[in-house]
Amino acid sequence: MADLQHSDHLEAPLAPEVRFRLGDGGYYRYRGRRKPDAVAVQAERIRQFLRKDRQRIYLYSSSMRALAVRLNEQVAQALCDGLKITGLAEAAGLSRWAVRTIGLSSDDLMPSGLPAGQQLAAISRLKSELAELEESKTELEARRLKLLAAGRRLGVMDDYELAALSGLQSEAVRKMTWGLQHEAEVIPA
Repeated sequence: MADLQHSDHLEAPLAPEVRFRLGDGGYYRYRGRRKPDAVAVQAERIRQFLRKDRQRIYLYSSSMRALAVRLNEQVAQALCDGLKITGLAEAAGLSRWAVRTIGLSSDDLMPSGLPAGQQLAAISRLKSELAELEESKTELEARRLKLLAAGRRLGVMDDYELAALSGLQSEAVRKMTWGLQHEAEVIPA
């Protein structure tokens, strides 16, 4: 019975991280996982950030188009209601020519009867929302440029993979990142 208990004790499975095997020289060698390659880890991070940023840039672009359409509709309605082109151009941040063009392209509007102050406030609000989206998109595009440059510098990803991840053409990636030298801390932890 003592031999049975002793043999059970020897055959008990070891924890996965403590597995040893007998090496060629008669000693035990630790057989664990290798540490991940730092370059491969950075490359994977760049891939993840580029995918997320591409989606956010597309979202911002489509939101900007929708806001621009609403702004143009609001400007056209204000022109139809009799507001002056100069005041509308100032409130919308557009040129007087652009305001005239918007007004000429909308022939089928009826007067809304809203006060001029309310219409100018709505136009100013739309203009500020559009400016905020534009600023956010510009920041994302600058970050994307840094990520593309870091990806090219690592040498693990080629221009075609970077283009697919960023939503750009491979020629555009090459031209945008040509000669850029960025620090290694571009990739947040």
